[in-house]
Amino acid sequence: MPTVIEIKKYDVSYYAGGQNAGGYPYRAVIGLRDEADRFIAGAYFHHSPATMPSADTRKTTGFISCHYNATDYAEVLDILRNEKPVYIEFDERTNVANVRTSAEPVGEGESNITSI
Repeated sequence: MPTVIEIKKYDVSYYAGGQNAGGYPYRAVIGLRDEADRFIAGAYFHHSPATMPSADTRKTTGFISCHYNATDYAEVLDILRNEKPVYIEFDERTNVANVRTSAEPVGEGESNITSI
């Protein structure tokens, strides 16, 4: 059975480094926290697929590491900013983690559309 934990807070580290950035594998890291402000997971956004591990992990402490290409950063951040509730899920059978929402009603969308 997958491990599912609700994300209550997050923090972002978006790295610079100029030409030195080539020696650091991440473009960004998003720390995911629970209601007690404890780190429950990290979303790591890699400059290159070559630095990505072969699978996501869940440590014995429960901390989940999920790995994305740097190009996925905006989509993950959008979910964290605009959806509620949001969860981190880790499937022990496949060693794959994901940031996800719960089921939402069809057509929920934006409500600021003006009538013609």
